[in-house]
Amino acid sequence: MARKTKTAAQQTRQDIFEAALTLFHDRGYSRTTLQEIARAAGVTRGAIYWHFKDKVDLFIELKNDIEASSGMRLEDLLLLPVETLDDLLEGLRRFFRNLEQDRRFRTYFKTVLFRTEFTEELRPLLEFYQDKLHRLQKKDLESLQRLQAAGLLRKDLHCERAALTLRALMVGLLHTWLLDDGAFPLSEQGEALLNDFFAGLRPG
Repeated sequence: MARKTKTAAQQTRQDIFEAALTLFHDRGYSRTTLQEIARAAGVTRGAIYWHFKDKVDLFIELKNDIEASSGMRLEDLLLLPVETLDDLLEGLRRFFRNLEQDRRFRTYFKTVLFRTEFTEELRPLLEFYQDKLHRLQKKDLESLQRLQAAGLLRKDLHCERAALTLRALMVGLLHTWLLDDGAFPLSEQGEALLNDFFAGLRPG
């Protein structure tokens, strides 16, 4: 009985996540209420409060659930080994594939980028993303410096600028594709652009 109750609770949590993701994407975070999420999930508002403190907590836990299921948690990304430029490229390829193939991951990304106003209420989420970008940028910089020391990159390469350029390339590419994900194949074009960029980093 306890197992069935736990299973039912987990299913309710997932039903809430799915309803919230759809509504946050279609209506925007600010315009979506917990009552609307409860109605779409087929649960009471009290059931939402049993699982989450408030709407912000629901949004953050939705992020955590989607990142965990897709292997895209910050902890996962920071642990990816980078011994060559091809290792760095493979990590980015994996990210592209997740966006193309994982509907929840893609929908959440679109929601955060295009349907969410980062007001004071959502400061914890904004600070998380700022920290994530800073830590990934630091990892890229350290990886490029290590590759340069191993003779795998040009000796005159400015690693800090290269790391920033890589991040800007990724952000611009993702924004462009997510605005119209039928415009071009992300994995194919993304890999081609990154290969062109990486070619300029290698020794002549």
